[in-house]
Amino acid sequence: MSAIASVLDLVKNYYMEEVVVPALRGVSLDFEEGDFIALMGPSGSGKSTLLNLLGCLDRSTSGQYYIGDEDVSQMDDDQLSEIRSRYIGFIFQSYNLLPQYTVVENIEIPLLYQGCRLNEQTQERCIALAEMVGLGDRIDHRPTQLSGGQQQRVAIARSLVNDPHIILADEPTGNLDTQTSDEIMRLLRKLNDQGKTIIMVTHENDIAAWARRAVRMRDGRIESDVRNDARPARAAIPAPPTLAPSDAVAITRPQ
Repeated sequence: MSAIASVLDLVKNYYMEEVVVPALRGVSLDFEEGDFIALMGPSGSGKSTLLNLLGCLDRSTSGQYYIGDEDVSQMDDDQLSEIRSRYIGFIFQSYNLLPQYTVVENIEIPLLYQGCRLNEQTQERCIALAEMVGLGDRIDHRPTQLSGGQQQRVAIARSLVNDPHIILADEPTGNLDTQTSDEIMRLLRKLNDQGKTIIMVTHENDIAAWARRAVRMRDGRIESDVRNDARPARAAIPAPPTLAPSDAVAITRPQ
């Protein structure tokens, strides 16, 4: 199996006046294409810091981060912005939906960030994604008209609109009750069964059990890396329609 992303000896320090606070202390991990990884650990273990670095929301102090065969850690801010908008999908604990936008308009947002021309074709894709997550009858609703679980479904659809290489989920069930959490995790597991690579931060063992691999962190280091189950055969996800983006940073998918 190919590594769709990898980090090598990743170090992240935060500086508070004259005090150095180490968040990551030389983390090395490979993330296989089509895997579902749960990053776990107590508060301060470094899991959220690692997720932020994988999402190009922060820079490491030292070490390398590769997506495909490109060293992301050597990219400038504009290139990192391209990586975020084109190759990574984000799912947040607090949903991060825009209240003035409808379900379809919220799903479209990543396309706007990457300079795509919105047209009937892009709208059809966003409607199809809304239907896929069970919101086909809510496409004109706004976030205040949706439950927490429905809002998170919108966030999942939004994370898929660019056909990302990797989906990063930060405590995706943190604000949800048990039944709704199970529904969201079934949806994420279904996406993974179809071939999507998912890296998820969670502190809950029952949520991590949905993943195929659990990486536990402590004090900025990898404490354990355990595979939960055998990986089944994957079904292909239909390719998205051809959009009209501006020039992008070239990233090579692993073969």
